[in-house]
Amino acid sequence: MRSTPESDTRQLLWQMLVLAILYAALGRLSLMLAIPPGYSIAIYPSAGVALGMVLTGGYRLMPGVAVGAFVANLLINLNIFGSINTNALIASTIVAAGASLQTLVGCKLVLKKLHDNLALDTDRAIFQFFIYGGVVACLINASISVTALVALGVIPWQDFFNNWIGWWVGDTFGVLTITPIIMVIYGKPREIWYARRWSVLVPLLICLMLVITAFAFTRYREEQKQQLEFRLKAERIGQNLQNKLDTHADIMRNIERLYASSLQVSRSDFATFVSHTLQSQKAISFLSWVPRVDLEQRQSFEVTVLREGFANYQIQEMNEFNQLVEVSVRDEYYPIRYIEPFFDNHQMFGYDMGSTTARKIAIEDARDSGHLTVTDPLISNETDGREQLHVLLFAPVYENGKPQETMEQRKAAFSGTAVSMIRMADVVREILSNEDMRSVRIKFYDLSYPGKKGIFIDEISGLTPTYLFQSTINFGGRQFALLAQPSSEYWRTHVAWITWITMIGGLLFTGLLGAYLLVATAHTFGIENLVAQRTAELHDSEERLRTILDNAAEGILTTNEHGIIESANRSAEVLLKYTHGSLRGRNMFSLFPDPESLQFLTTHLHTTNRERQFEVAGKSERKELLARQKDGHDVPVELAITRVRLGMQVLYVIIVHDLSEKKRVEKLKNEFVSAVSHELRTPLTSIRGVLGLLAGGVAGDIPEKAQSMLVMANDNAKRLTALINDLLDFEKLEYGSMQFHFETLPLAELIDSSLQSNLGYAQSFDIGIQYDSPVDPAAQVRVDSQRFVQVLSNLLSNAIKFSRPHGQIDVRVTLNHDQNQVRIEVQDYGIGISEEFKSSIFQKFTQEDAKAARKYAGTGLGLSLTKTMIEKMGGQIGFTSTENLGSCFYITLPLVTAVTVATAAATPSATEA
Repeated sequence: MRSTPESDTRQLLWQMLVLAILYAALGRLSLMLAIPPGYSIAIYPSAGVALGMVLTGGYRLMPGVAVGAFVANLLINLNIFGSINTNALIASTIVAAGASLQTLVGCKLVLKKLHDNLALDTDRAIFQFFIYGGVVACLINASISVTALVALGVIPWQDFFNNWIGWWVGDTFGVLTITPIIMVIYGKPREIWYARRWSVLVPLLICLMLVITAFAFTRYREEQKQQLEFRLKAERIGQNLQNKLDTHADIMRNIERLYASSLQVSRSDFATFVSHTLQSQKAISFLSWVPRVDLEQRQSFEVTVLREGFANYQIQEMNEFNQLVEVSVRDEYYPIRYIEPFFDNHQMFGYDMGSTTARKIAIEDARDSGHLTVTDPLISNETDGREQLHVLLFAPVYENGKPQETMEQRKAAFSGTAVSMIRMADVVREILSNEDMRSVRIKFYDLSYPGKKGIFIDEISGLTPTYLFQSTINFGGRQFALLAQPSSEYWRTHVAWITWITMIGGLLFTGLLGAYLLVATAHTFGIENLVAQRTAELHDSEERLRTILDNAAEGILTTNEHGIIESANRSAEVLLKYTHGSLRGRNMFSLFPDPESLQFLTTHLHTTNRERQFEVAGKSERKELLARQKDGHDVPVELAITRVRLGMQVLYVIIVHDLSEKKRVEKLKNEFVSAVSHELRTPLTSIRGVLGLLAGGVAGDIPEKAQSMLVMANDNAKRLTALINDLLDFEKLEYGSMQFHFETLPLAELIDSSLQSNLGYAQSFDIGIQYDSPVDPAAQVRVDSQRFVQVLSNLLSNAIKFSRPHGQIDVRVTLNHDQNQVRIEVQDYGIGISEEFKSSIFQKFTQEDAKAARKYAGTGLGLSLTKTMIEKMGGQIGFTSTENLGSCFYITLPLVTAVTVATAAATPSATEA
């Protein structure tokens, strides 16, 4: 189906919508992985999804990241605070911008460092992907978002670093664990990422699920532990508060007992009795004695107080303007007669406690029940002007000796009440230690009093109720509720490290596992590619080798250790006249039936000679044999056998070279040499003899001009004779037909003979021969005397020819008994040898230039013959030369020892080809 701009736009919008929904959903679900008590998340999967989707889908998906991040943060704010306000909208916008910038920068860093290659097929590429896409890029959103949240007042400044670390860690682990999963699903090139679906995707998902399961279990255990620890702490605080209020109740009972045990309690007695209590109990605003005064007793009561020195004393009440005025007429009054501390509470002196309904009801409840009663929470103004809630605690006092079993009896015996004004918030603060005040948030209120007016202290109104613990306090016939909740300081000192370690350790392991799996699959993919490449190369190499072997001019066979042919190329089949493939499986011995061939093959192929085969493994041995063709004809061949080892298998590679043409050429050459030897050299010898006689004057005087021509002809005849002799000698050497007659001879005699035979030649060039190294007469060598003299004569004649006129050559002999050899040197001081010519000095028909050949009358075969003959006699030849300064040619030969001499004596001479 052909794509259109409209379909492309719809697809893009669909991809962005899917990305936004996936980002928002995972962001909201990530709260399930929050570590109490707050919303710190060790992994934020949305960060990994955003990076993976944009890397695989391109930057055009960035709007999906922004929308998804905005919605995700609105959902998180709604979950935490229960509503969305202006700050939440601003914070969500900034966080979305930070998430988008982080994704954009992460993608650009990854693509730049990896050169747009997202295959992640090398260790370096995988390392750079996680470092730049995760560790580095995730610094961006953590810095932007946490700074914005602190500036908006959502996060306290003192929590900046902790929240920054948590944010960065969550995004980083999201990239490390989730991005590889996204890349496996959508990454390109698909052939690489698709191959990783089982080796990377499944293990990562399993590991991630195990980590989340372990985290959930650990978090649950830690939550239970933390709840238990805080519950114990809250219960301790509640018990302390109950004990503290019981202490206040005991204080009132003590005052009641004071009156019950005394006929009369004076003002000073009362003050003395309560002074210590007021010093130790700072939450008490005052303690007072409030007698019951009937209407008939009012006047006498007021007079009694006036007589104590309190002028203008009268029973009072509060009017509608909150002013103290004389009390109105009623049946009974409850005026404050004693109050301590008096100075701070003197305005209350004479105040009728029964003038308000709440107080009167409390007094009557205490009177009728015989127990302490507490009023509803009341508002009082402190000395610093602050309003504070308090309660009044009433303790009934009865006249001595009167029965109190029934309510009517208690009413009849009731004489008054002791009153304590208690600031309940201060009571709570008194029982809290400094550590409790930092780590616990308290709410304390009257359960019987509805609305906020019954709340004495409230520090948890804005906190989540997740870790809220409640206990009930009984005091003065009423029930009070104490709510306790951990503070942020408490959580800073009670971090669930085991939960963090479990989550971060598991995520780190998952990330490292993902990296390892990517590395392993990258190596596997590389190895598979290499294997495929090498297989293809091997196949091509095999095809090339097969083509080469099939088209090789030489016959090539391979056999096993038993001589069974395993392969044969086309040339071998043509040579032996077999059809294609028919040589395979035949025994090598059937192709070489003559005894000499069988002996050679048996020596090299038979298993009984395996020890020798190991010694010569890898070396080729050549032998001229007769091969039997399929039609029964024998063909001369040269066989080269090489033993090779392929693992545990031993193979033999046999090269079969057809010698038919060579033998035919040799036959023609031998016939030619024979013709030259008999048909050309004989007439040439006669011609040379006649020319010599004529030049010597046998035929009488010859004109001078004719004489010079005869001399020239005679010299050319000599040169031609020498050339033919050299050619014949070289051919004999090359084809092995020259005979060497080895004898053990004194070295001194051989050298003297050579020098004597060349003295005349040296004198004709006016060259002197200097021989100052007399040889030990006992020194002997085993050589062919004729060939030795020929070798040394060649060196002497060359030295003579290439020396300057009136020059000299030196002959030196050096015996080296340590190496058991002799070195003979011929040194001239002539023209020397150029550097360019030194490498070809011993080749056939070589001279430095054509002019040298004409000037020095040479054939270019002398040194080549000399080298071949000296090596046939077991020696070596070499030289040193400096152009225009001369040359030194030397030969080395082994000396014959006494043992060799004795052996030679038993065998006087030997002839070798």
